[in-house]
Amino acid sequence: MKKKVLAGMLALAMCLSACTPKSNPEETGLFKAGTYTAEAQGMNGAVKVEVVFTADRIETVHVTNHAETAGISDPAIERVPDAITEHQSLGVDTVAGATITSNAILAAVEDCAKQAGADIEALKQPVEGGDTVKTEEERTAGMVIVGSGISGLAAAISAAEAGVENIVVLEKMATTGGTTAIAGGYLICVESERYKDSGIDDSLESFLKYWDERMSYSGQTSGYPDMERARAVFAQTGASVAALAGHGGSVGEEPFTFFGPSPGAANPGGGRGLVDEMVAAAQKLGVEIITECTVKELTTDAAGAVTGLVAETADKVITYTAPAVVLATGGSSGSEEITAKYSPKVANVGTVNTAAAGCVGDGMLMAQAVGADTFDSFFTSIWATTVDPEFAAAVADASKLTTDAQLGVNAKGERFASESAKYVDSLGSDMIQDGNGPFWYIYDAANAETTAILDQGVTAGVVVKADTIEDLAAGMKVDAATLKAAYDRYMEQVKAGADADQGKAADMLVALETAPFYAVKFYPNTFGSQGGVLTDTEGRVLNTSGSAIAGLYATGADSNRYFYNENYVLAASLGIYATTGRTTGAAVAADLSK
Repeated sequence: MKKKVLAGMLALAMCLSACTPKSNPEETGLFKAGTYTAEAQGMNGAVKVEVVFTADRIETVHVTNHAETAGISDPAIERVPDAITEHQSLGVDTVAGATITSNAILAAVEDCAKQAGADIEALKQPVEGGDTVKTEEERTAGMVIVGSGISGLAAAISAAEAGVENIVVLEKMATTGGTTAIAGGYLICVESERYKDSGIDDSLESFLKYWDERMSYSGQTSGYPDMERARAVFAQTGASVAALAGHGGSVGEEPFTFFGPSPGAANPGGGRGLVDEMVAAAQKLGVEIITECTVKELTTDAAGAVTGLVAETADKVITYTAPAVVLATGGSSGSEEITAKYSPKVANVGTVNTAAAGCVGDGMLMAQAVGADTFDSFFTSIWATTVDPEFAAAVADASKLTTDAQLGVNAKGERFASESAKYVDSLGSDMIQDGNGPFWYIYDAANAETTAILDQGVTAGVVVKADTIEDLAAGMKVDAATLKAAYDRYMEQVKAGADADQGKAADMLVALETAPFYAVKFYPNTFGSQGGVLTDTEGRVLNTSGSAIAGLYATGADSNRYFYNENYVLAASLGIYATTGRTTGAAVAADLSK
């Protein structure tokens, strides 16, 4: 669950500041005694630290300011500074699920140590102590759920309400929630009693029409969604929201409609708030939740039925015996191997994955090991586009750049879609379907604020700048004639006030004619996977013969291809996963009562 920090990772970290000590330094000892500050790039921005050195030790390390995601980064911010001072070393473990934050802290402390005259290579030596000898335990449970995102927690709550006792939720990360915890906390809410008087059409038929429109956007025919199954799940999303509210969940008195025509529920604390409330509800029902506990394999009997699993903590190997195991591990978007095998379009283009760090397909792989079947093809939840991560790491304001009024081209220099996306997630879908990455957006120098950001990118070596479109093409390494033709055609349509090629809104057809010109890479931004193992409508995992594997269930992103074509719908997945989790929990209870 943890990995040793390598010297190379620290060397590559983005240390940004250095300053002089606040007190007079001593010239002898391991360090120049004093208080030093520095910062390094974390997940969401600079992580600032203050480190106090005496002549012979690192006295204190404090993270003084950061913009990291609450709940996800907290364990790193709490543990890494303590580990550094306890072991007097930078060669300490990172925190699972908060590796980027951990590395930012380590990088900033390294900067301070350099200011204090430390022997950095000596400080980076891995902490001694060897591998921990783990004790072995055997435990029994009425039901074990692998993963603590919305689907796993919904399954736990539903099963507990139906009378299942001794339910255990195992989470390999240091904090609960998975990708749910970093999501917006929005849930679709169809035919809900809660919002029936809102004046907004929340009918199932209206939502199905919207879903069909969204699933048709890519123009692909994948065989999905399975509309019969989708209809049944969508019809229960209002009840799922009501169930959350019944357990004290904050789902909003007024409907949320930003992402679609149907009303939705929104937790004011976002995904983190949603998870925290569900954890409290589950624990109130007697559910045990264990973090930093990685499931290694499922166990089976001679007939192939799943009888439990083997899990590991930092100091224990635990074998659970249980009549039901539910896989809710968050899908596979973080696995390059699984993405390449099942989602070659996505792998070919290259994406920036923003799902939780633990979503690497381990649930699916464990299920396959006991005979589970999978979908033939997956897709990926493309929820937006993002500026080149190298640009974002080097220039804090890079994320302010927009693409609606620019010219976007693929790696061939061809315009491939309307830059003013119809939906938040549709431009990323356009990139995947085009398949010719990387994708570039062309800017001119007409806006001083934008130009200032772009010039910082040029200085950092991550933005191309040129006085002509032809010279810009050379820096982009695309064919100059093709790019110039795309530019000329775009400018023709700008002057005409109508985009006959891609249908871009007229108010976004802005002339790009003030030299110099700039080119910036953008990537599809992924937030999960659409695939996993085959299940019946209640979450029982199916083998390659189409029969249910006794004792094994899957929910959420571990079996979600049924609902999607090669598209994603922002703010819809949590409502789907809350519902499939509830359904699976109830199915476990029903099966165990037989």
